[in-house]
Formats: sequence, structure tokens, C-alpha cells
Amino acid sequence: MTALRKNREFTADKPRDTAARSPRLPRYTSYPTALQFGPLAGQDHVAWLRALPADEPVSLYFHIPFCDQLCWFCGCYTHIANQYDPVSRYLETLLAELALTSSLTGRKKVSHIHFGGGSPTILEAGDFERLMNAVREAYEILPEAEIAVEVDPRTLSREKVAAYGRSGVNRVSMGIQDFDDKVQKTINRIQTAGLIEDCLRWFRTAGIEDINFDLIYGLPNQTQETIRETVLQTVFYRPSRIALFGYAHVPWMKKHQAMISAETLPGQIQRQAMFDQARKTLVDCGYQAIGLDHFALPGDSLIEALDDGLLRRNFQGYTADKADTLIGFGASAISSLPGGYAQNSTDMRVYRQSIEAGESPVVRGVAVSPQDILVRQLISDLMCYQQVDPEARLRESGLSYDFTREFRALADLTRAGYMDRKDSMYRITEAGRPYLRAICSVFDNYLPANFEENPDILYRCLHESEG
Repeated sequence: MTALRKNREFTADKPRDTAARSPRLPRYTSYPTALQFGPLAGQDHVAWLRALPADEPVSLYFHIPFCDQLCWFCGCYTHIANQYDPVSRYLETLLAELALTSSLTGRKKVSHIHFGGGSPTILEAGDFERLMNAVREAYEILPEAEIAVEVDPRTLSREKVAAYGRSGVNRVSMGIQDFDDKVQKTINRIQTAGLIEDCLRWFRTAGIEDINFDLIYGLPNQTQETIRETVLQTVFYRPSRIALFGYAHVPWMKKHQAMISAETLPGQIQRQAMFDQARKTLVDCGYQAIGLDHFALPGDSLIEALDDGLLRRNFQGYTADKADTLIGFGASAISSLPGGYAQNSTDMRVYRQSIEAGESPVVRGVAVSPQDILVRQLISDLMCYQQVDPEARLRESGLSYDFTREFRALADLTRAGYMDRKDSMYRITEAGRPYLRAICSVFDNYLPANFEENPDILYRCLHESEG
């Protein structure tokens, strides 16, 4: 008996709060996901870099794992820098890693560069320009390349923004989270509307017009009314792109989150209501919903990629970047290569010593098989377009694969109203949109609980929101 047949109360109604929680589902920014990463030899990483196709562009990601102040909600890999010396020393290691990696890959074309963290804005203006100059010496940045920086408004300055403009930065993502004073105090991230307006003015003076706002729902002391006000204030500033992420409260993994009382967190039904209201408000204000949690104005490159069938999802979220290869630099950074995924050490000392020895800093990862690539494409179709044709993708792959288990689950989802089917194409319905990740997990061969062995798992997943 399959998951949905066993649970007779399964309907397409709103989710209910439940004491029995399913395992947290992956966000499917990769497949296999980071949950499947295991020990990986640096020699494998080196071999994968050397084997990159000579004529295909690549993307670069630089991780800056430092912040000026710790936000209680943060789930990122970062360190608090009370002085600049650790950041300066880290930059030297980052430059050495760039030289080491480019010696293995050769001078490749680059179509996309992303600076994440932590807070990349902690880099002083001169150091950011120095890093970008080193990138240009090592690689050929294409004229149409997108160069994006994640921004903490509290560590930004007019001088830094001017350096971004001189360095070719053409997109920034501002970490807004929430505009409500009470919520900001609770998460230890206070940034006034006046500060945001200063930053926006600096960006536009520097010629940086593509501006993203990152918002979070499900934060402590957040209500439907406060999230609505945050969305309306966001719309007033008219960023070209908005990401609306769900807060994940995991104090057993991120100990500083224990500073947030669980009693101040909205329940599951309230979280879903927040997301639904925010989504409706954004759409009503002219933004187009994209995938799981992104929204964009007409003319944004994400919408163009969506319309052209070129939308992708990677570790930074949804992207219009066409490169199949992403090379990560910095402690904890992950590379997505044709051979597999490779993650640098999260131990700063180990990372630095590896680079100083002229060795790969990779310690974890996973090789990908042809079957993994097939499943990755299926999950990507669902995450980006909310539809999937397993039989067509199978024919394209040239593989042999038995979808019996997956087709049973898809049939149950269709009967329940979460999907509909036309010929061999399955599409997620409006009722099924809140459960996108749960539906993607139908194809995940690595989940610890197989649907057939534990038929309750899909039902439980479907009755929890995306957050």
C-alpha cells in the first residue's frame, strides 16, 4: 500500500501542525545533495579540474567566511572578525588558491562570478579590487558576465560600492531579512530604512542597477502583518529580484540559534500563511514567481531564462548562468564539476595549510554517476518549471532506468490533486506548489527512508511547508 492510499485523510487542504515531523528535506540546490557528501581525496578534485572541457565557460564562487556581527538566525559558515587581520590573512590564502586552481584549469572563460559568505562586504575596497584584478589575470571574464556580491548593509560604505563599480560588479543581493524593528532586535540584525536607502543610492551612483533583496519568513516575533509590511516596503524600493527564504531553526547544528526562543517562532500553519500572503502581494505588485522562492520583475534575466527554458538552480539559488561548471574558492566552498561535487575544508587551519603546501583543500564530496545526472535533471525540471516528463528525459539520457516506484508516487499525487498529468508530462498544480521539495523527493534515490519501505514518509512531507 503506497503512502497516499494508506492515509485516508490525505487531501489537498492546507497543511496541519503535526508532532511527528518528517526528516528535513533537501533544498535541492544540487543532486546528489550535500547529505551524500563523504570523504573525497584531493587527487580526485585535481583530476576533475584538469579534465574540464577546454572550450566551455565556467562560473566562479568566492566564499568570504567573516562577519562583523553574528545574526542569531544565521545558518551560514562564518566567523566573527573583531579586527581586520584575520580577513587580510584569509585573502592571501584565497589569492594563492586562485593561482593554484588556475594552474590546473588553464585560462578559462568565465560567465558568472559570485561572492558569498559570511559577509563579502567585510573586504576593504582595495582588497576587493585586488582580488578581482587577480581573477582577471587568471581567467578571461566574458563581457556579458554577471558579477554579483552578497551585501550586508551594515558593513557597506560609499568607498566599497565605488570599488565594486570599478571592478565590474553588476548585481548585488542585499540581506534585508525583515524591516520590522522588533524582529530585527530579536535576530540581532538592526538596519534602518535610512541605511538601506543610502546603500541603494551608492549602488545607482556606481552604475549597479540590478539589485536583489533577500527576505526571510518564519522569523521570531514575525506575524502575517509584519511580513506584509516588509513586503510592501520592499516593493516600494523596487528591487529587480527578490528571494523569500524560510527560516530553519536548527540550534542543535547552529548553537547561536539557541539565542532565539522557540516560543517566539510561528507555527507551521502560520509560516505557510506568511509565505502565501507574501507571494500573493509580490505577484499583485508585478513580480513574477519563479520556482521555489524567487520573484523577479519583467526584464530580469531570471524571467528571460525561464521563458527560454534555460533556468537553473545551484548553490546560490536560481540562476540564468549557462555554465555547467562552478569552481568554488575559500573555506567550505563547494565546486560543481562534471566529475562530481567537491567541498573545501571548513577548518580554516586545514584549508590554509593545504593551500600553502600547494595541495587541493578539498576534503569532502561525491562523484556523480550517469543515473545521478538523469535524476538531477528531473529534479531540476520540477524545481525550475514545476513539471517533469521522466520518459522524455530517460530517452535523452540513453540510460536504462525503472520508474515503477516513482510512477506510483506520481499517480498518488495526481489523484490527490497535487499534480496533473497529460500524456507523459506531470505538472504541479497550484495546490501542490507549497510542497515542491516533497514532490521532488519522489525521485531522490538517497533519502534515508524509501517511500515503499516507509509509506508514511511522503504523506508527512506533504503536510509540512517548504520552510
